Order: sequence, then structure tokens, then C-alpha cells
Amino acid sequence: MTAYGLPPALTLEPSDPVELGPYRIAGRLGRGGMGTVYLAEGPSGPVAIKVINRHLAANPEFAARFRSEVAAARRVSRFCTAPVLDARLEGEPLWVVTEYVAGPDLARLLRDQGPLTGSNLEALAVGVATALSAIHDAGVVHRDLKPANVLLSPLGPRVIDFGIARALDAGRGQTVTGTLLGTPEYMAPELVSESKAGPPADVFAWGCVVAAAATGSSPFASRTVPEALYRVVHDTPDLSALDEGLRGLVGAALDKDPAARPTARELLSGLVGRKAAEDTARVAGTVRLDLSGLAGPTARVAAGEEPAKRTRLPRRPYLVGGAVAGALLLGAAGVLGVRMLAQGPPESTDVLYRDDFGDDKSGWYNGDGTRVDTLHGYTGDGRFTMATDPSKDYRENKAPVNAEAPERVLVSVKADLADGDPYGAWSGVFCQYTPDETYFSYFAEVSPGGRARIRRSTFESAWDLTADVLIPGFKKNGSVLRLECERSDGRIRVAFWVDDHLVAGVVDTDVAKANGKPLFGIHVRKTGGDPHPRVYFDDFRIGRLS
Repeated sequence: MTAYGLPPALTLEPSDPVELGPYRIAGRLGRGGMGTVYLAEGPSGPVAIKVINRHLAANPEFAARFRSEVAAARRVSRFCTAPVLDARLEGEPLWVVTEYVAGPDLARLLRDQGPLTGSNLEALAVGVATALSAIHDAGVVHRDLKPANVLLSPLGPRVIDFGIARALDAGRGQTVTGTLLGTPEYMAPELVSESKAGPPADVFAWGCVVAAAATGSSPFASRTVPEALYRVVHDTPDLSALDEGLRGLVGAALDKDPAARPTARELLSGLVGRKAAEDTARVAGTVRLDLSGLAGPTARVAAGEEPAKRTRLPRRPYLVGGAVAGALLLGAAGVLGVRMLAQGPPESTDVLYRDDFGDDKSGWYNGDGTRVDTLHGYTGDGRFTMATDPSKDYRENKAPVNAEAPERVLVSVKADLADGDPYGAWSGVFCQYTPDETYFSYFAEVSPGGRARIRRSTFESAWDLTADVLIPGFKKNGSVLRLECERSDGRIRVAFWVDDHLVAGVVDTDVAKANGKPLFGIHVRKTGGDPHPRVYFDDFRIGRLS
């Protein structure tokens, strides 16, 4: 299965917290040597929370350095970074909150899709250099810049975990636990034998990251840690995969002598020109993802700020973006090769089925009788309603369609979310490919809290293909939900619009069992919280797409 745009949020384990201060934990994004990162809902929207491991938090020396580094990191400007928003610096557990960036990390993208080329690569280089300029201007050193710490969002690359890693440093490049601080093939030579890391070490890591983006791996990639450290100190990297303009800058950044390396600001000058580099905010504002075309989005530097000596290489689609949620620097769920986000939903060539629910004998389920408060059926006033109750936390209704549905359709319905917990109530539309002996469905659903996601469910398993994401301009009553489903060439492509906002999309290639005829419908379910959700549906349609 392929689904980009957001790192998958894993189900919480019994030992995971459900709330931290004003933040409600929604899922687990990852776990490392320093702590666990969670996706959470905060007062102003989604955030990422790193909870520090208890054995580290219990070390007074670590805790003191952690407080100092969080304070320093909070001084860093937002330019191409995921800024620190909040932190708990005393008591247990220690945690730090950063802006949530909706996108895959560079390491994942390189692993799954291979190297970047042309303007994609240039935009990455500009974005990361811009982030380092902001970080160094605040007196902070990253110390662990690597592809896994570069997230790719619709607004360009975002560098994360800057400065915080220094809290682990116990001297001579070792952590308080005695392990090596940093990632060997991205460590500067001076970090191998010396204790002090300065901005030149981050510049060296920038060169490694850009080279890795161009080739798929660091120029010092090795099978063992000792081999990587030896190569960092002694090897001359092969940069032939880079074009002439980038090759010179990356080569200078990888100089063994830290004093001979350019600064982050000088890197930026070499990429966008000296005058442009003086205004970091403007440079940061021009790094974007070009989301045009059906092949998928590509990265670029906006017109007027293009790097000098640009070599026009074939563009390779590589990144999945999402709809921007208001003024927040947050993307919605990942979209893989769906279409340009500036466009609304596709136009159907003809309507195969339509129901305004004015007739309570049009074929939908009505076993509980026609009334406004029925659990499942027609309301009698031109709507159809479904609600959960203590006996049933999920209800669905397939549209009573007699015609054979095509392989590419647009399903739409108007929804009023009358009741339900903001986080635990979900409803929407679905497409289903159910042969006789299995169950295979894609649910595009929204919550009363203004979140959207795509979920896949089979007899064997069910999981969210996208994380919960903020819907721009969401309204509980009268939103039009549109789901595009296309099955072709051994894959199923799904895209989800709320009103005219494309909020989520995936391409699923694990579809061998999705071999039944296409079916479509509406659903409601309860995953937690009170009260039970109720939704009123109207104007259900299935349209053929050419």
C-alpha cells in the first residue's frame, strides 16, 4: 500500500498517555532513544508531543540541559522549521510540543520512492539551509540533522528536533546513556573525536542530507558504525550525481575542516543569491510544493527566487501534499497523485443514481419507522438519518442501486452532524469492493470536531490510512462530502473532499481481495465519548467519471 502525506498515527498502547496538559493524545507517531512522539489535539489544532523517556527525565543533569535547550529552541524563528510551542519542564513526564507537520520525512520518501531530481532537490536544499540559518541565528546547534529529521509538507521542507538533542550530550559526543550522539553517516569529522559541536557540524550534515536526497543515501553510508566514522573522517565523497551548482556548495559543506566550510547563511546565498538570502523570511515564504498535474506534486522555489545556474532536469513526482488548514502551517491528509489541490472535486459526466430522500419507499433501510428520531431510516421531512445506540456502535447503508457501477465514480452527500463526541463520532460515505467471501471498504469520514480521514476496513483488519486532519472552514451542518473512488491497474485510488476542500487521498496497491462489484453508501460509527452520534443525510448521488 502507498499512502503519503502523513506519517501513520499508530493505535495507542495501554501504557500510552491519553492526555498531557491541555493536549488530547490521538495516536503514536514514533518512538526513539529519547522518547515517544504522539499526535495530539491542542487548543489551536494538531500538534506533535515528544514525551521524554523516564530514565532520562530522572537524571538531574539531563533535566537541567533539557530545560536549557527547550528555552533556546523556542527562540528559533519558524522559517522552514517546526517550532517549539509548549513544554513541561518540571515534574513527570517531561515533554515538548512542536507544530505538527503533515508530511512524510525525507528518509521515508527516499526509501520508498528513491532520489529527488531537478527543482525538487533544489527546493529541499534551499529549505533546509533556510532552517539552519534560523536555528543558528538563535544560537542553537541542531547536532542531529538527517533525512528522518526533515519533514516534507505542502509549504516546503520542515526541520524538526533542532537543539533538543543537545540535552542528551554528556561530553565527547556521547549521550548520558553512553551511546553515540548523532547519526554516524551524517556526523561531522570533528564530532568523531571532539566534544564540542558548533554550526559547522550542521553545515556538514546539510551536505550529507542534500547528497542523500540526490542519490538515496549519505555519501558516507556504511554497514557498521566504525566504518561510517572512518569514512566521515577520511573519505572524499562522490558528488557526481549533483549538478554543477549544487556540487560546489555541497562539496564546500563537506570539507573536513570546519573552519573552511561556509555558514548556513552563505549556503543560502549560494542557492538563491546574496540579496535574496538577506531576507530569510521571504526565502522561507517562497519554498513551496508544486501540486499541479496528475502525476503528483513536485517541489520548487517560487519564481524570482530560483537558484543560480539551475539545470533543468526532468521532474520526478515525489511528494504528497494536503489542503492547508486555514492560516496554520498544517497540511491535511496525504494526497498521492490525485490532482492539483487548488481545484475542486471533479465533474461527473452523468449521474447514475440520486436520492433526495423525499420518498420513504425509495429502497433504503427503514426498519425503525419513518420519523425524525429514528435510529436508522427516513425522517419524513426529506432526509435520511442514522445514529448509534448502546446496542450498536456502527451503522451503514448501501445505496439501492440497480445499475452496474463503473470503476471510477464520485459519490456525494450532504451531511448534518446533529450529535456526537468531537473526537469519537465519525460519519460519511464509503465505497466497497466486496466479493462473496470477504469485506473490503474505504470510508471517507468526518467528526463533529472538524476532522477528516480515510479508513480502510476488511474482514482481517481495519486501520486509518490517513491521520485525523483539520477541515478548512468546517461547518457541522450542510457540508457536502464527496468521495472519488477509482479501481484500475491493480490499485484503488481514493480522494476525499469536504465542500470544495480536498482533505485526504491515498493510493492502495494491496487490493488483491477487492474484486467485487463496486458498492457505495453512507455510515455512522462511535469510537468513544458521549453522546452517541447522529447524522442527517440529504441529496445522495453517484456520478460517473470519465
